[in-house]
Amino acid sequence: MGYAFIALYLLIILMVLRLSTILLVMTGMEPSQSSFQAASMLTGAGFTTSESELVLRHPVRRRIGLALILFGAFSLAVLISVISSLISENDHMSVLAAVAALLACAWLLLRVPAVNRRVAHWIANRVPSHTEGAPVPVEELADDLHQEDVMGIQIAEDSPWLGLTLREALPEGEEIVPLAIKRDGRKIRKDRWETPIEAGDFVLLYGEEEAIQASCRAVSASGAPSRRNADDGEER
Repeated sequence: MGYAFIALYLLIILMVLRLSTILLVMTGMEPSQSSFQAASMLTGAGFTTSESELVLRHPVRRRIGLALILFGAFSLAVLISVISSLISENDHMSVLAAVAALLACAWLLLRVPAVNRRVAHWIANRVPSHTEGAPVPVEELADDLHQEDVMGIQIAEDSPWLGLTLREALPEGEEIVPLAIKRDGRKIRKDRWETPIEAGDFVLLYGEEEAIQASCRAVSASGAPSRRNADDGEER
């Protein structure tokens, strides 16, 4: 009866999760976002992604989230109680030992290069050719290992870059990639390489920090580069 109760309760949790996902979709959220956020709230994982703000800013979604959080906390307590009772009444050491042995074998197999390659190939073949895109912050481009970052230059009135294009101004041999030029409230992306630079432009660059900082010292008479958000230009 204990195992039947656990199975039935897990089915109830899955149905609550599915129902919550449908309700979130009805509020206007994307299905993939709804399912992930519903699971996050029910389990109390607390993923602090930008998608969670879609829930917090909506009054109906907040109520759904509150119900999921409370139900998840109650369900965890119930399942722990039932499982503890089952373990205390029966000797499950042999089952636990078998599960541990299987997991250890799987871990050792994945450490074998040939097996690792086969599994990676199997996973790659099952990933769809088109994946769902989502906005990511510019910080995702940062690479601490290679000292790469996204940085910006505010072009001063006496900058030596005035009138030059980025293709002419950026040092040759350095892997510095211009992402955009912000000018008068708009962003120049398509023609960023060939657009003459004007005073007041904000140039967003990606590459090695030292190379960008050296370029900034040569460009701006007003000081060091500023780190900004790619969308709103606010200093970080």
